[in-house]
Amino acid sequence: MGGHATGDGLRQRARTTATWLNGTTVVGLALAVLARTTRRRTPDGLIVAGRYRLPVPRQQCFTVGSVVLTRRPPEWLLHPARADLLGHERRHAGQYAWLGPLFWPAYWLACAWSVALTGGYGGRNVFERRAGLAAGGYPEPALRPWLAALRTRRPGGDQRAAGSQRVDGCHQAGGAALAAVVRSRAATPSRRRRPGSPSAR
Repeated sequence: MGGHATGDGLRQRARTTATWLNGTTVVGLALAVLARTTRRRTPDGLIVAGRYRLPVPRQQCFTVGSVVLTRRPPEWLLHPARADLLGHERRHAGQYAWLGPLFWPAYWLACAWSVALTGGYGGRNVFERRAGLAAGGYPEPALRPWLAALRTRRPGGDQRAAGSQRVDGCHQAGGAALAAVVRSRAATPSRRRRPGSPSAR
């Protein structure tokens, strides 16, 4: 247990150090100062900057380096009830540690890909999915109708799956009808009795 805690501590320090060295935390802090935020530091090295006032981006929370910016007071995000949301932003900080400034063009490309597939920037965005869609408040997206239709027409598993669903539905309906017939016949006394059976006497 102690080793696990030590490992987590090393990863947290490595993440914080990396985002300082690659400059993304410096950018995040500059943005926090420009937006006149109130800042709190978490035990694992994140800086939560609350009451973000600039008009863009419009999200309630977003991360730059190891700085998590929110339009709410920092205590709102640090409340235990929002541990999942803070964990989502913490995973974004880890992505900044790996990619540094390359995170921004990579993230924008991922947004464009997600918009093309679903109409929303987050649902099919690999960075949001790896950070946890539900934790970040994103619903699991549906594909655009034309793309969903294209996938069902594609030779292979999707078309067969759609067909098997229809067949299964028919089997279920047919099975229900057959069960009703069997119950009806069981409830009706048979007119043919074997000779010697009690009911034939």
